[in-house]
Amino acid sequence: MVKLIEITGQHGIRLRPLTPADAEALAAVASDPSISNFVRDSFPSPYTLAHAKGFIQFAEGDPHLYCWAIFEGSALAGVISLTQQEDIYRHSAEIGYWLGSDFRGRGISTEAIGLVCRYAFDQLNIVRIFAHVFEHNHASRKALLKNGFVIEGIRKKGSIKNNQLLDDYLMAKLK
Repeated sequence: MVKLIEITGQHGIRLRPLTPADAEALAAVASDPSISNFVRDSFPSPYTLAHAKGFIQFAEGDPHLYCWAIFEGSALAGVISLTQQEDIYRHSAEIGYWLGSDFRGRGISTEAIGLVCRYAFDQLNIVRIFAHVFEHNHASRKALLKNGFVIEGIRKKGSIKNNQLLDDYLMAKLK
């Protein structure tokens, strides 16, 4: 298992592995109800301190998950992760991320995606990074496109969110 390191960006963005000391800040930011509109249903909403502690423990123990807290200055703004795939897909990783609403629209996700992609291509045995993006998540698509991701396909009615069938975009970037 690769030990994660802290990664610092050029615009005040810093990524570092989540620690148990982050649980309260994580719960506070993740409790933003708007986040659940853009992530999988497995993301708890409302998000409690117990959820935060459980996720941090899970992230520390999963050998396929590389997970960082996103900081803007000293404030925890969100989370970004890579999930390395297994078996014949082991050269690929899925990227996932979210930000609290107070931190959106300032390029934080865009910079964090770039930092994680560079790390994955330079430090991990990753050749392909992919993301699934709901059709209504224009900001996420834009952040991925700015980082060199391409739309590989659109899965018509590929997701169900809030009891509504949605198209979702499969986006990827190659090393």
